[in-house]
Amino acid sequence: MRGAQISSRDIAFQHDGTEHLAINATFSRRLLTRLAMKILGPLHKSDGLCTPISKHVIVKTGRRVHLTEAATMDFIARNTLIPVPKVYCAFVHSGRAYIVMERIQGQDLPAAREGLSEAARENVYAQLKGMIEEMRSLKPPADAGVQSCVGGSLYDSRMKRCSPRFGHFKTTQDFHFWLREELRPSEFKDRERDDEWRAIEKMAEMQDGPWPPPVFTHADLEPF
Repeated sequence: MRGAQISSRDIAFQHDGTEHLAINATFSRRLLTRLAMKILGPLHKSDGLCTPISKHVIVKTGRRVHLTEAATMDFIARNTLIPVPKVYCAFVHSGRAYIVMERIQGQDLPAAREGLSEAARENVYAQLKGMIEEMRSLKPPADAGVQSCVGGSLYDSRMKRCSPRFGHFKTTQDFHFWLREELRPSEFKDRERDDEWRAIEKMAEMQDGPWPPPVFTHADLEPF
């Protein structure tokens, strides 16, 4: 099992074969983005991986940023009515991905909800519910497994085995097998079958059994 540390080599190679995911990546746009990061970026307050370069434009870049994120936002914009930031440009330069997108002004839900009436809160929750339902109603390809919307690798901060990404997997069963570090309880015939081991056997049996087709979902749904 690999630890949570990620080497520079892993970071660099995560972008191999992703050229087709670039968006509006002309030479001038790539150059202007990097110049804006150096000149205008310091004038604005960064928020984690995101650095504003104007009132309406923000750039996301960092070791874990991947062009799949831009491709996903573009996919959602083209196939649903869910409001997402417009992607103006996305490219890789010197082993680092840059996503130039619309900067949307607003408040986090936990801060905004305190000033909302109960009816307004219910309206917000109903909108969120509708967005998630629309997202999960998207029809995946017939042969889709556990993968990104463009058929590639995934990232999830809870997966400590990311290096820095994982997958894709042809089937849900393949994903579960990887998730439990390729453990096959049947191979441990002499293992004492205490309550803990029986629970592991039950879990593996469930994971290896039939599963419905995967759905499109958000990997980091949270109150913010």
